[in-house]
Amino acid sequence: MFTRYALKLSHSLLMTVCVLASIARSVSAQEHDEVESAHRWGVAGFIGATRVHGENESTLGIEGGYTINSEWSVGAVVERSDRRRDTTLVLAGVGWHPFGPALRLQLGVGTKDPSGKRELVYRLGFGYEFELENSWVLKPYVAFDFIENEDNEQVFGFYIGRGF
Repeated sequence: MFTRYALKLSHSLLMTVCVLASIARSVSAQEHDEVESAHRWGVAGFIGATRVHGENESTLGIEGGYTINSEWSVGAVVERSDRRRDTTLVLAGVGWHPFGPALRLQLGVGTKDPSGKRELVYRLGFGYEFELENSWVLKPYVAFDFIENEDNEQVFGFYIGRGF
């Protein structure tokens, strides 16, 4: 059982790394021109809820990311939901900013343990970053988690963070 899970997870992580590497390579020529004045790195805290079996469960998290250029970013997320038994999400992903740096469409892959065992999870997320003073950002966020062997979940809330 563990071997099957490890193979699926390693396959998904390998695919994510390949996608991230190809994106980084394809945009590296544009990298320095388009993001010179912006902050490339960012970290943010998440406050929100996860919709599980018709109920909203409080969720806290942290996100770290790197902006490659005005259209692409990469990052990682750790979230913890409070339900009958705590559950943790860990994932890595890529962000696409089709209409400028504010609107972010995200795709991620990682693990989540909603019923006490780790399951493969894919996330589709949407956020919009509002720039505040001194490199602070506020990002309303909604995501859909597609979990192996479990019901799908929705996550919503907001991130508050800072670029550097």
